[in-house]
Amino acid sequence: MKKVNTDNGSTLGIGEFVYSAILLRDKYNRQNAGLSLICSALDASAKNAFPKITKNNEKIKKFIQVYFPIISVFGFPGISAGGIRIKCSNIPDIKTDSRGFVGIEDIIYYTIRCCLIHGCEVDSRIKFTNETLIGDFDKSGFSIPKDIFWGLTMAVVLCENNANQREVILNSIKIGGKTYQLSELWGKEREFLK
Repeated sequence: MKKVNTDNGSTLGIGEFVYSAILLRDKYNRQNAGLSLICSALDASAKNAFPKITKNNEKIKKFIQVYFPIISVFGFPGISAGGIRIKCSNIPDIKTDSRGFVGIEDIIYYTIRCCLIHGCEVDSRIKFTNETLIGDFDKSGFSIPKDIFWGLTMAVVLCENNANQREVILNSIKIGGKTYQLSELWGKEREFLK
């Protein structure tokens, strides 16, 4: 991946975190480090998108809920959904409803984001898969596609509030048979969701 120098002397921004996350993941095979930076970029995006929500966890989970149509397309190949509730028994410390179901935003927030940001690792009960498997299929853990990285990345990149990001990332992505430069997509959620 090539980076075009756009440094104007400002502090690190969301775009720099996204660029660094992709670099760590793709060039250096540092999956958790890359995902951690995407989670930080997601936190900053949620803060910008929902400034009136005061609790950080509520703000981040709201961002995941609102942007789940994007997260699902890129992070859960073959699924396009407005939200998902999943039976969850392998992660007993996540609060479920009376039927044992939990929202995907809770899974992402508690087992991926919080574990990476606060503990520098993904919850050991999470199993990243190459397939689109989501949930408890056996007692060994909770399955989630490894493409969740791209789902969260695209939610951050396409977020309207991030339209001012200047980080030029020379990666391309296919959407509906058309190839786009990732750096062309900053803040274009409305165009994408047409």
